[in-house]
Amino acid sequence: MFGAGRKPTELELEMAAHKEAIEHSPWFDEDNSNPLDGPSHRKPVSLEAMGFGLITNADGEFFALTPSLGTILNDRLSHDGGSWRVVESDKPLVERRAGHVGAGCTGRHFDLYYNQLRSGALAIGADINYIEKLEGVYLSITFKFPQLYEFDAIYNMLRTLIVQISAGTVEDIQYREATLTQKLLRILWGIQRDEVFFFTLVQNGPGTVMFNSMKPKPRERFPCT
Repeated sequence: MFGAGRKPTELELEMAAHKEAIEHSPWFDEDNSNPLDGPSHRKPVSLEAMGFGLITNADGEFFALTPSLGTILNDRLSHDGGSWRVVESDKPLVERRAGHVGAGCTGRHFDLYYNQLRSGALAIGADINYIEKLEGVYLSITFKFPQLYEFDAIYNMLRTLIVQISAGTVEDIQYREATLTQKLLRILWGIQRDEVFFFTLVQNGPGTVMFNSMKPKPRERFPCT
């Protein structure tokens, strides 16, 4: 695999182990949205408890509205047998995953799993351009070694996430799809030049689809008999 007589580098060994985990990591249980034998959501009590410094009114509003965000995301990611899941943490990414583009961002932080492989991280919070009132959200995601995954696995996962922060209109979703495709093409170019070992994506949006998904469903009324 590494050539006769040549000692593999640490990077090559890490990539080989990652590839092995992608190809042979057990599937999710059909009745469980979290990785088998993996950690459960550790929902933070508050943004203050996570250790964030500056917390705006918009941050607090976002946090209060999104206690079920992890469940919603996993429900969407599991469609059509998807292998990705997120597990919320009560510890900020800066303490756990150096290099993640959203490590310092206030909001809800998740570990990203592909089957049982913890492959990256996700942060979602209030758009930093709005302080007094929640007017939009940001999403940032990072995962290792994108070249080891099937294209459809990556694209479908990322599209699912960016749709959640979209306005839900055809125009907005198509714009985000085009932006995502451009990003993946740039990543492919970097991989060909041996310059890319992490995938990162940051997007802002109104979060209309996500917030609508978390609204309480109206109770079904039955006619009196």
